[in-house]
Amino acid sequence: MKLKIVGSGGMSIIPSSFCECGLCREAREKGGRYERLGPSLYIEDIQMLIDTPEDIAVACNRQNISKVKHLSISHCDPDHVKGIRIVEKIGYDFIKEKSTPVGFYALPEVIADINRMNLDCLKYYGDVLHCIDVHETSHIEIEHISIDMVNHNPDRNITFYIIREGTKKAVYACCNPKPFAHNDLYFDADIFILSLVSDNGILNDGMRLADAPFKDEIFTLDEVMELKKYYRIKKIIVTHIDEIWGKSYGYYQELEKQLDGISFAYDGMEILI
Repeated sequence: MKLKIVGSGGMSIIPSSFCECGLCREAREKGGRYERLGPSLYIEDIQMLIDTPEDIAVACNRQNISKVKHLSISHCDPDHVKGIRIVEKIGYDFIKEKSTPVGFYALPEVIADINRMNLDCLKYYGDVLHCIDVHETSHIEIEHISIDMVNHNPDRNITFYIIREGTKKAVYACCNPKPFAHNDLYFDADIFILSLVSDNGILNDGMRLADAPFKDEIFTLDEVMELKKYYRIKKIIVTHIDEIWGKSYGYYQELEKQLDGISFAYDGMEILI
């Protein structure tokens, strides 16, 4: 099973527009892995894309992703859904006015949220342009890959993905993992891709995470290590790395050397299980 982190950033890309902080200045100067686009994952085995942030078309170009046969969106937040227009190019020929629909899979409540907040866009793409086939489901079987979709946070309808090929297992916990709800499906994952982790509790403007209004939504490294041990996870990869954390690619490369089985994603990271 081969996965690719298409985008490893969070609600703001790095460098963030109009931002002159040290992190964003460094990213503009160095480029490459110091830059982060919006959060998204690609399952190469079945050419499936999970989440469409606003910059997903740019991200796919950067990562040489030329084919998407299947698509899923985890929840209705803008940094996961606002690039949905890529289905127009993928699934519809405006010159010939011909549709070649892409399979779209999501939990029923997520589909309802996306339509409610985005002018019924999925209904338009499914029923008018016919560039997607919408499947309300919690389980997907495509070729040799099976995917379970779990509503990890019913208050916000956040989907976690358990992706399996035989005995191989990856979990994609794309956003808002706290409060963390137990699920037996998380045990013994080869890879657990986890979002929203603050390494040392100091944010970009110098504020302590403990004093931030969103402090209860963010994992600390100690909590991540406890999670890894409890669920017998072989490796955790941290993604959804936001500009407000104030840490660069180079910083995380050094931090990884101090950690056991925990690494930090970058755009284009390839994961082979």
